[in-house]
Amino acid sequence: MTTTPETPAPAAPEGAGVPVPPGAGAPTTPEQGTSGLAIAGLILAILVAPIGFILSLIAVFTTGGDRKKGRGLAVAGLIISLLLMAGSVAFFMTVGKNVSTLADPGCTKGKSVILNAPTASNDATELKKQLQDQIDGLTAAAAQAKSDNVRTAMKTLADDYGQIVKAMDANSDMPPGLQDKITKDANAIDDLCTIGGAQK
Repeated sequence: MTTTPETPAPAAPEGAGVPVPPGAGAPTTPEQGTSGLAIAGLILAILVAPIGFILSLIAVFTTGGDRKKGRGLAVAGLIISLLLMAGSVAFFMTVGKNVSTLADPGCTKGKSVILNAPTASNDATELKKQLQDQIDGLTAAAAQAKSDNVRTAMKTLADDYGQIVKAMDANSDMPPGLQDKITKDANAIDDLCTIGGAQK
């Protein structure tokens, strides 16, 4: 019997014919979505700044790198909420100071006195009486004032009117610049005792 050398069978390609179980292939990273917390933080930063700040702060630490997307949204939420909170604090401090003087009894009394300012009269006695009523009313308003600024403003305007009365008693001209001073001092009261007035 002749034997012929056996030729080896061709080798199968590597991995061919070997069943591969499902999911055993190369690992794939799931698609990372944008962080819902970062989106909510940005929206709430505009609507309710303190809550938006907290959510955005948490989102900064849970996004970026190989984690969820949205780090830029979270940072934007932080910045917007900080700016809005700082603006709100400044606004309420300004309005709060103004409201405190608006409610001051000195402002209430003083404004009503100023609204009853003397009318032009050719009768010196009547004009002097009206001026004295203004002085008495402003002095009473100063006594009722809780704020030093309001008290000072009322006394200053009362002193201005007092100088007019003195000039009338002395039968002399009004001191130079007194009319401008009266206007300035009345405006100071208006600033203190009106919404949106400048605080001095």
